Amino acid sequence: MTQGRKRTKITTKKTSAPIIPIRFADMVLDCGNGNKSHTHRLRYRNVPTVKQIKSGSGVLANRDDIVRDIHQRLNPLPENISKQNYFSGLVIYFKYLDGIGYHGDLFTNAVMIDCLKHFNKLREKGERVSLAGQIQVSLSFFLRLWNRESDLKTLPEVAARPLAANKAFHVETELKTLSKILVKGALVFQEAIEKNELLDIHPFFDEERFDEQVRRNGWKLRQSAEKKKGFKQCMKPTAANIKSSPLPLEQFHRQALYNQASRNWFFVFSMLTGMNTSVLANVQHGDVSFKSIGSGRFVFDGEKFRAGYKDLDNSAGFSQRTQELITRWLKTSKVMYLSLGIPLSNELPLCPFFNTNGEVWTFISHGSNVGRVNTQLEKITGLTVTTSRFRATKSDVLMRVTEDIFLVSQGLNNDINVVAQRYSSGVQADHDNNLNATFGALSAVAKGEEIGKAIEDAKAMRSDILSDYDYKNLRSRKSKEQPLMTTPSGIKCAGATPEKLIAEARRMKQLGIDFSKDTGRCTDFLACFDCDSHKLVASENDIWLMLSFLEQIEDLKEMVASNSAPKDEYFVVEGMLKKVLLRLKQKAPKNYAQAKQKVDDGDYHPLYQDRASASQFFKG
Repeated sequence: MTQGRKRTKITTKKTSAPIIPIRFADMVLDCGNGNKSHTHRLRYRNVPTVKQIKSGSGVLANRDDIVRDIHQRLNPLPENISKQNYFSGLVIYFKYLDGIGYHGDLFTNAVMIDCLKHFNKLREKGERVSLAGQIQVSLSFFLRLWNRESDLKTLPEVAARPLAANKAFHVETELKTLSKILVKGALVFQEAIEKNELLDIHPFFDEERFDEQVRRNGWKLRQSAEKKKGFKQCMKPTAANIKSSPLPLEQFHRQALYNQASRNWFFVFSMLTGMNTSVLANVQHGDVSFKSIGSGRFVFDGEKFRAGYKDLDNSAGFSQRTQELITRWLKTSKVMYLSLGIPLSNELPLCPFFNTNGEVWTFISHGSNVGRVNTQLEKITGLTVTTSRFRATKSDVLMRVTEDIFLVSQGLNNDINVVAQRYSSGVQADHDNNLNATFGALSAVAKGEEIGKAIEDAKAMRSDILSDYDYKNLRSRKSKEQPLMTTPSGIKCAGATPEKLIAEARRMKQLGIDFSKDTGRCTDFLACFDCDSHKLVASENDIWLMLSFLEQIEDLKEMVASNSAPKDEYFVVEGMLKKVLLRLKQKAPKNYAQAKQKVDDGDYHPLYQDRASASQFFKG
């Protein structure tokens, strides 16, 4: 421990509560959902487990009074995970003190500061990244109880989590694959539940994708056979659970299906809303009341189950499609409850877990293991999902769209300083693309390619949607015979005005694009609707392109809602697109119906299959 300021002597403040005689063995905290925390463990050096204490290996540390006080502070708290977290933070803190051989007052400013600095250094290295936060939460809680808010202000902030430990999914190469598998599985589960059918194999299974992972990972024949077998085994209860459960075998099989389905849907909702585990797990049937926030977006009209009862952290809102999915699962989960003889109520969790005794738990209950969905998912995609990574993906897209730290903090219900730490150096996905393009060009030059050609090729492979390359590829190949140009929004362009070209030349120069090679063209596609040169062509292809563009905009579910509109331009374009499509539907109903069917089937225009999202339009 570093030497520094003089230790602050702690007086009776922290033991001001009356000491009530209680046997140490009875110091057990009920943290809800069957979780227990044994406070008397803190009496012993290095905080051994209850089993180790019973075996006689525990060594008392002469801190009984403070342990009694801690127990009396924690015991009356609500029976939830927060109580368990406060205790867990103290376990880590006491282990640290015993590890450095500390024997003084347990909660002096100096020792608390040194402890947080120690775990901050580990966190910055990517080691034991969660411990600093757990300790800080516990210390903050008790310092407030002991009326020591002034001392709380002297504690160092917890260092930002290393990006690699909580990295956002790459939208095109990772998120697209995950979303397809998760949504496909969710819908198959839903159909089976509503038809009262059991599934023999997990719906994630895909022979072609599985064989690809076998080749990529070099799994031997026996290993791949075992992994393949797991897709069937996971849909049945284990022999040990069957033996220990009082439930009928048929109900136990049904619960195995329901738990797998519930995990699947849990991560679909995490992907679509960006909610973290504790919030989403605590969403109950009574919370599924939607509030429209305008522009076709909705939020849950409920409260978050944590200190202060803050609003559910879904202020970024979600699209109507997401609202429909949630409503569909609400109906399906009611079917599950009724089939198990559980009376419906508003307090039932939206995504339940059923234990071996048939009790309803949430996915923060010990033993529910929501992350078990990855056992099958990883064998198909090579990826694993967590709510943290989906939340990080949400924040990355938010930052790319709004370029505003305040709006991102609003969309995540996070402190602005936390967001500022994460994005002080920009968005990692953008850096990755830029670096990949740079290294690609350098590699090509090293192999003897001309510098100009290498840069052009790198730009083509890693380009922004507004780049010169993409823009030229969108033109009709017969541009001389066909003066109209198709823009990424589906609008045809007959040529820009002189004023627009001057503005475009300035804009292209800022983007580093040589506009002289493209004289007479305009790339300000979002201004098409207010431009006199735009033309509406009701071909199926143009309607298809426009519908795909609209879907991309509507699926930016991370957009900040209510009074935190990222850019007025976003809502103007969305509104204009809907009006234009209504006119095109009236003008060419057959073409519109065919194009709409494509989009409803998930068949988007190639432009929106090859590029991350329409969010790139809002960078200019």
